[in-house]
Amino acid sequence: MTERYQHILVGVDGSKQARRALDKAIAVAVRNDAELIIITIMSGGDYVGLGNNTRVGFGYVDQQVMDEERQIQEKTVDEYRQRAQKAGVKQVVTSVYYGHAKVDLARTLPKDYHADLIMIGATGVNVVERMLMGSTASYVVANAVCDVLIVRTDLENHGSNLKHLPTA
Repeated sequence: MTERYQHILVGVDGSKQARRALDKAIAVAVRNDAELIIITIMSGGDYVGLGNNTRVGFGYVDQQVMDEERQIQEKTVDEYRQRAQKAGVKQVVTSVYYGHAKVDLARTLPKDYHADLIMIGATGVNVVERMLMGSTASYVVANAVCDVLIVRTDLENHGSNLKHLPTA
């Protein structure tokens, strides 16, 4: 008997790469009759100094800005849930999680949700951020507690940044 994935965790961050990962995760979940866990992770550091509060000091995070962003993210993952259900995924779990994307995608969330496959886009950050911090995808591959599938292409296996080589 062939093993199949039963709990697929897909990390989404609003990027084009994450949407591709979601599309492929939906397809894999349907094929495996698996539960799909759609997660977005909010980090407080992304919101330091944002907002209209005049008391902003070093490291201050405006709770109103965080709450508004959480509502946006919850709406987005709910739309993703509906999309997965329309495609035939029977069990879909969504979460907007506060934490550290690299560590939580690699270790915490797969354990919490009993994931046996993590699917994420190749990268959601720009080149400078990737050089300074390393990509989330690289960290997850190196530290995950289960299998990882890095998505680089769409459902037709076309890459977004593939350069066509001239033919001889």
